Amino acid sequence: MIIGITGTLGAGKGTVTNFLVAHKGFLHVAVSGSGFLRDEARRRGLPLERPIYQQIANEYRAKGATGLMEAVYESAKDDIISGANIVLEPQHTAAEVAFIRSKGGIELSVDADLPIRYERIHARGSEKDHVTFEEFLAIQTQELHSDDPNKNNLGAAIALADYHLTNNGTPEELFRQVEEVLKKALF
Repeated sequence: MIIGITGTLGAGKGTVTNFLVAHKGFLHVAVSGSGFLRDEARRRGLPLERPIYQQIANEYRAKGATGLMEAVYESAKDDIISGANIVLEPQHTAAEVAFIRSKGGIELSVDADLPIRYERIHARGSEKDHVTFEEFLAIQTQELHSDDPNKNNLGAAIALADYHLTNNGTPEELFRQVEEVLKKALF
């Protein structure tokens, strides 16, 4: 099974991913800060920060709307062929969600209220999370909608997700939602 995850910044995509890995035996294939884009930035000798990851992602998307997902998928192809359950995240465009589906996967979206998300990113403190509230809002605005198919459009990706999770409560409440999705998806 392949599960793609999309959602807003700080909503809990990583929390869902960690649950699937730790409790359901999925392998994690990360696109951004802890995976493919970080490794690509390192290889190029670039700073490990969100704007650089976006720049590299957009370069791949400029090769085709699914260029980034194709490259990330290819990096995990051996595990996929072996039948491993994969969680691949995040998807930031409608085409990326469609790509996950074209590979037989399902797409989850995760969202939470804005103040909760801002507090979460501050608490996790990764290199991409050192931003003011105003910068956080600007990033969200930039990533949420775009007419350029080669740039982030989380609004369109979220709208196409098969299942929508709301993460305003405890991790356990979120995990129960994931369990329900797995029951529905696996029949």
